[in-house]
Parts: sequence; C-alpha cells; structure tokens
Amino acid sequence: MSTQHEISIPFSLLPEESQQHFRLLELPPDLLDVITADNASPLYLKSPPTAQGTVVICTDNDTYPIRQVSTSNSLFITSPSFPLPDSLSSPGIQAIAQCTTTLELLPPDSSASAVPFIRAAVPVYASTGSKGTGKAVTKRELFDSIPLSEAECETVWRKLACFELEGGVAVVPSESVRLQVWRGILTAARAEGADLTVAVDNEQCEGLVRGEDDWPEELVGAFLRSISDSAYDGEGMVVDGEKLALSLGLALLKDRTANGRNTVAVNDIQAEWADLMPEPWREKASLGRLESTIRRENGGKEITLVDSDSVKAATAVAGAATEAKSTLGAKRKWHEKFRAAKKTA
Repeated sequence: MSTQHEISIPFSLLPEESQQHFRLLELPPDLLDVITADNASPLYLKSPPTAQGTVVICTDNDTYPIRQVSTSNSLFITSPSFPLPDSLSSPGIQAIAQCTTTLELLPPDSSASAVPFIRAAVPVYASTGSKGTGKAVTKRELFDSIPLSEAECETVWRKLACFELEGGVAVVPSESVRLQVWRGILTAARAEGADLTVAVDNEQCEGLVRGEDDWPEELVGAFLRSISDSAYDGEGMVVDGEKLALSLGLALLKDRTANGRNTVAVNDIQAEWADLMPEPWREKASLGRLESTIRRENGGKEITLVDSDSVKAATAVAGAATEAKSTLGAKRKWHEKFRAAKKTA
C-alpha cells in the first residue's frame, strides 16, 4: 500500500529588529514599459526643496506624483533561508521584511508647471545688465531642484527666454528687456531685408544676433528660441506668429502694469502691441489672446493683469523661495518624505 507524503515548505519570520526595510512601488503599465525596454531610460526621484514637499518619479518627459497607501494585509518580503535557521531541518523560506504601506504612482498632472519654481529661484536680468540679488545657480542645479521632468523644465526655460551668463549663472530676462531685445531684432531684420514671417536662414539669423550689440548673444538666442518652433541653434529658424503675439502681448502688459500701475488703456496697449508685430501679422495683436490673464475695467476701456503664472510665482516666493535657494543641489533625505505609518493595535 503506497503512502502519500505531505509536501510542505518551512517558513520562518525574522525578529522585527532584524528585519530589512523595503518600499514596494506599484508601476503603471506605461512606466513599466519604459524601464523594461531594451534601451531603458533612467528614472529620477525628485522633490521640491521645501520640507513638506512630496516625492515624484520622473522620466525624461513625464512626472508621476507618488502616494503612500497603508494596507491592512500582512505583506511580507521573503527570501530562501540559507543558511538554515536552527529550527528548520530542510530548506525553506524566511520573511526578511514586512511592508505596512505601499507606494503608488498618480497620473501625470497636466497643470503642473515649472514657472513658479524658476521665477522663485532665478534672478531677473534687468535692462541695466544687472541680474538682481539671490543665490546664483546654474541651469543644471535649477532643473535638479524642480520636481518635474527634464522636458517640462526645458519647455518653461525656453518659454521664459532664460539663459546662462558667463560662469553659468542662470537668469530670466525682465519683460522690459524682452521688449527691447525684440525691437532690436525687428530693426535688424528690416535692415537685413529679412522677412520674419517666413523661414529665416542661417546667415540672416547670424545677422540678427550680431546686430544686437547692446545685449549678450545668449540672451538674443534665448529670446529667438522662445518665439520659434525650431530649436534655434544658429541653423536658421521659423518664428511662430502665435507664440510671438502672445509673448509680446503679455510682456507689454506686465511691463506697463509694473511699479504699482494697475491698469492700462486698451487703445494704447493695442496700438503699441500691433506696432511690435511684423506688418503681415499686425492683426494677431488681439486682446482675445490675453482673455485668460486680463480683467476689463472702466467699461472695457482699461485692462488689468490677472496672471495665474504670476500668482503661482508669488506664492512660491512667499512660501518656499528662501528654502529653495538655500537647498539647491542639496541631497534629498527620501526617508523623511516617506515616514512609516505607526502601527495600530
């Protein structure tokens, strides 16, 4: 008569003081595809420089906020038990850690922007050539301190026409500087016979940059990139009329409402804005482009700026700028972002 033997695997649990510490991270399918690809791209853990900030995981192009979720289940991390504990007579499995929380990734937030972080941390480059006060940071240090992906940071860096001075100091030009640079480019284009409403070749681009003797070439190039669909690099460019109109309209309105002046006359800003546009694009200087950032007053004869980016930047400066500047480039203490939840009885 045959005897059926019961098959079992010995299991043991390390004492709590000897257990290792793990964090379990649940990845969405699209992110799993990124890290399992043949030429896998690196992932980056980033957080804002504030003590209360949350940690995010970034790919080159996207940002995933991380949320810690508690679990009531008994979740163990196990390992083959070699060498064998004294209590086991055959190979088995040993629980080397217990996880009471897991980390899950939230979908990328399309409303997240690097604008307030850059505005808070980067000195303003004024028309006098001064770069204001504050701790000098490089572009690399700045991007490393912003809890967004490289591509998201680069988009705003380009949009704001940021650039690096000699020595690698990152600055953002004031609205007045942007307007003066554009006026110079427009004058140089007319002198060169360049039509900015069509593709501008390499020779014409070089003429526009060289023609701006009053400004650093890095600044002129940064401004051209901010209004272009192409990554202006000395190989020609195509000015985007929509970007140009919006950029000049906002710069003009912000410049005119600076220094305590709250409102500007619609007729005045409309005429000046149109004069800044290349002749074929004058009609693009329409207040309809600014509706989301302006409020009409005095029966619609005047407008005032209600700029969400400015509000976010002011909030960032008030709440985090000092700490941000003092901790740029500092190492992040990730365990402080994810303190283990207290066990309940």
